[in-house]
Amino acid sequence: MQNHLTNSSALYRTGISPNRRLLKVPSGPYAGRMAVLVQTSPTEIKLSRSDYPYTYWTVPTLMISDTADYPFDAVMDTEGNIYAAYTLNSNNDLAVRKLTFSSGVWSAGALNALYNGDDNYYPSINIEPSGRLWVSWSRLSSGQYYINVKYSTDGGVNWSGGPTSYGTTLSAGATSAYSKIVVSDPYLYAFYSLGGIKLALRAKHSSASLWDDEIELASGSALDHDFDAAGSVDGRIGVVFDDNRIRFREFDGNIWGALIDIDAAAGSFPQLKYFNNSPYIVYLTSYGAGQSKMMYSCRLTDNFESPAILDSVKNALSKVFCYRAANGNYKDLTTAAADATAGDIYHADSGVVFKDSGDALYLGLDRKYNYLKIILSAGGSGGMVSWQYFNGEVWIGFVPSGGNYHFTVADKELLLWNDYSSLPGDWQKSNLNGAEKFWLKVAVTSPFSTGPVGTRITCIPNPSGIILME
Repeated sequence: MQNHLTNSSALYRTGISPNRRLLKVPSGPYAGRMAVLVQTSPTEIKLSRSDYPYTYWTVPTLMISDTADYPFDAVMDTEGNIYAAYTLNSNNDLAVRKLTFSSGVWSAGALNALYNGDDNYYPSINIEPSGRLWVSWSRLSSGQYYINVKYSTDGGVNWSGGPTSYGTTLSAGATSAYSKIVVSDPYLYAFYSLGGIKLALRAKHSSASLWDDEIELASGSALDHDFDAAGSVDGRIGVVFDDNRIRFREFDGNIWGALIDIDAAAGSFPQLKYFNNSPYIVYLTSYGAGQSKMMYSCRLTDNFESPAILDSVKNALSKVFCYRAANGNYKDLTTAAADATAGDIYHADSGVVFKDSGDALYLGLDRKYNYLKIILSAGGSGGMVSWQYFNGEVWIGFVPSGGNYHFTVADKELLLWNDYSSLPGDWQKSNLNGAEKFWLKVAVTSPFSTGPVGTRITCIPNPSGIILME
């Protein structure tokens, strides 16, 4: 189920790959209730909640109003309380705020200072079974970034060494640094990338005071924040990352295995989760022109499966027909709509997509869909179109949620309906020109003086990231 929660003007709308913001209450009378934290503006973080089957989400409620326009991270304890680690907008200090869970709702508590020196970015927060909180983050000092860690034993109120201490420095200085804290009892793991050229980790037993020496997991040329790490119930630890290809490596409890290439093509925002001790990897791969497909791969036996599209709706259209009213002729433009060839979407009789009253563009997919990415080589002028879907008997007109679009703007991301739950219940498959699909009809209602010419029309959006449930 896809749901539209809110719009965001923040720079990092979904944070960075190591972050988690989607959390589930583990036990008690509200077990299964989900909460998602979203940075809706450069300074605000809001919370929305939902219960199974997660069809409807509440209007986001303001929780934090003093964050900087940088990624934050969150973790939930066994009682449903949420701890959010973030950069303060006033001075780039690092802070943690507890969102207390009571009677099924969350409320924001006091601000707790973690470190008030240097500039601090990209926190990762996690919690040990004992309740001890850990935060790793990127500390900028004298032009170099360092990975630092601190802990709290009192629910985030006080942090080791006090707010003037930067805690333990895990890494050498670098031009960039990103980290993620992973708990796999009885060990704590800090994964980090440095300077775009190294992916490494340091580990610590829960009873030890010192961190083990650094282990280098990979070297490369594009190792930034596009990585994720997770543990399995049976004690394995995996890490997935992008270095101009999607790669995976796993610790089996004794040794780190060889690097495995999941996708030879580059990707972004990789996410890793173990289900029934099998690793699942989700990531974004560019389709060009502001479009990204959401892909996944998993290892259910010995090897990872070939990457596949996670949501088949977010794909190329199954069929595209251009109809010319003057002669009743359909032109199949399915291939042209999917490829990136400029100016190849037009009817051969008119040289444009549509122009005269009665001309139409038919867009078909095997499932209902709610979004279109439309790229034109030349926008139309002087005309108007209506948007319609078929209910099994007649064509029903509607106004797209993103507003009326008349093929005048050359690059358009058009939201047809806000989310999957808003799709018309009476939208039916129908047979058009020999193809049985869910059809949308874009019909000319007012003639164009100059008709549009298209380059690409798909259902593929350009998501900024993916958030998996912690």
